[in-house]
Amino acid sequence: MKPIYILLFIWLCTLPLQAQKDSLLNREMILEKEYSPTIEPAVKINRLPELREPQAPKSKVAFSNYSTNYELQPGIVPLMPRSLFSDWNTSKYAGYASLGLSSALNFDGDAAYQILNTERDFLDVYFSHRSSNSDNPSLQEPSQKQKFYMNDNLGGANFTCGLDNLKLSAGLKYTRSSFNYSGDKNSPNQVNNMLEACAGIVSDAPNELNYAANVKYTRFRQKYLGQTTPGVKENRLIIDWDLHKNYDAVSKYGLSGAYKTYGYNSKTFRKLNDMTLFFVLSLTPYYYIEGDNLNLTLGVNANLEMGGRNKKAISPHIRFNYNPLDVLLFYASALGGRNDNSQYSMFYENRYVYPSIRVWDSRSLVDATVGAQYLPLSNLSLNVFAGYRLTKDEHFFTDTMCVRYGTANGVKLGAQVNYISHDLFGIDVKGTLYNWSVKDAGGNSFEAYHKPRFEAETDAFFLVPDMPLRLDLAFKGLFGRVGDSDYKMKDIYDLSIKANYIITPLISANLSVNNLLFQKYDIWYGYPAQKFNIMGGVSIKF
Repeated sequence: MKPIYILLFIWLCTLPLQAQKDSLLNREMILEKEYSPTIEPAVKINRLPELREPQAPKSKVAFSNYSTNYELQPGIVPLMPRSLFSDWNTSKYAGYASLGLSSALNFDGDAAYQILNTERDFLDVYFSHRSSNSDNPSLQEPSQKQKFYMNDNLGGANFTCGLDNLKLSAGLKYTRSSFNYSGDKNSPNQVNNMLEACAGIVSDAPNELNYAANVKYTRFRQKYLGQTTPGVKENRLIIDWDLHKNYDAVSKYGLSGAYKTYGYNSKTFRKLNDMTLFFVLSLTPYYYIEGDNLNLTLGVNANLEMGGRNKKAISPHIRFNYNPLDVLLFYASALGGRNDNSQYSMFYENRYVYPSIRVWDSRSLVDATVGAQYLPLSNLSLNVFAGYRLTKDEHFFTDTMCVRYGTANGVKLGAQVNYISHDLFGIDVKGTLYNWSVKDAGGNSFEAYHKPRFEAETDAFFLVPDMPLRLDLAFKGLFGRVGDSDYKMKDIYDLSIKANYIITPLISANLSVNNLLFQKYDIWYGYPAQKFNIMGGVSIKF
């Protein structure tokens, strides 16, 4: 391991302790990458309970983080109205709108309105827009002019209805995204159209057999402007469920599962990828214990693919946490399962992969984590963790944006420190070391393309005394990224600063300074991050 990674790791873990008046930044993110009101099975809701960590004061209005490069992947960041209005249930304001424009010709817009919001029922509509039409010089050929173009729009509605022992939900979302490849002005733009619809039901009746079920449908359509080549058409149906019943006062047993259908009606695509209509069935029987200071889930996850590549996988489903003291938590998990890499899912991971490729679904045989969290003070939280993951058919994007597959062994070791001081200043620092070992089907080792050896994150906020002004700082660093022998992926040092000023209780102005270190690096090979830019905007409640 290079000394620079060790020094960075030590610095990140000790930075909050060097400043005793520092504090935790618990950034409130109004905008999220993807939202769908899926009801999770009970076994998936049994997550590790968090200790009572120090909480940072929430900003009245959060600003879109799309234009900041530490997101690493230019992509749509739709509004999540439930998060937005979670603290405003008693407010007379039901609507929200935000606009922003940057010097790099990025334009952001968000709007949402609550039509209904009672103790039992909820109905809202929302819309989000992200676009850019900027020049990003190529790192491979600096003299070449590249145009980064993207125009993403989405809109939708969410509905929930509460009955005596039942809760119903439904959602609808439509997304249209157009973008270009590698800045080539002569290449046609690709347009993706995605329709999503879902409906769910969950019961909660004491001492009875409870159930949860959710149905989701996604329709993915692809088109190339200026070409007659047909794009990919994908239909995906997902049904997941959970049945569970109390065994005694502290334990329950149950069975959760999912059924997925994938269909492709492009003959060229099916021939290139050896894909036809195929199905995936997953079953997870489990036993759950919840005590005063101990939670334990014991289960097994079985996955069967019928058609397609006919792959099978069995993995553990185990969660454990133990609180010997109110300020100390030990936790561990050993999970696994099948990872969905459909065209719809790949849009949110890497829209630039060749559209004629259907990325294989990988299978995590085990994804284990152990860790401990300690609160020596009410405003200080320390967390250390380690993990190991074994995945077959893990995909790695090469520098030409093609895909290479292999059996991947990944090890990680990390630490996180949160500290808050007098509700005025806070900081959250996290560092993670990674080590990868990857072999293809022939047993040949190759590099884990684009995977960092060390990842560093720092977030901080400061509330200016006697002023309605909040400052937020975010740093993201990815070190030791691997490219091929012809081009080495540069390390990422991305720093951004945001300011939010409350003009009136209804209006806020915000300013974001992005890529403050003037770094030049590729998000993916041949796709450079945006240069230094400034975005200003205004947010309104109504």
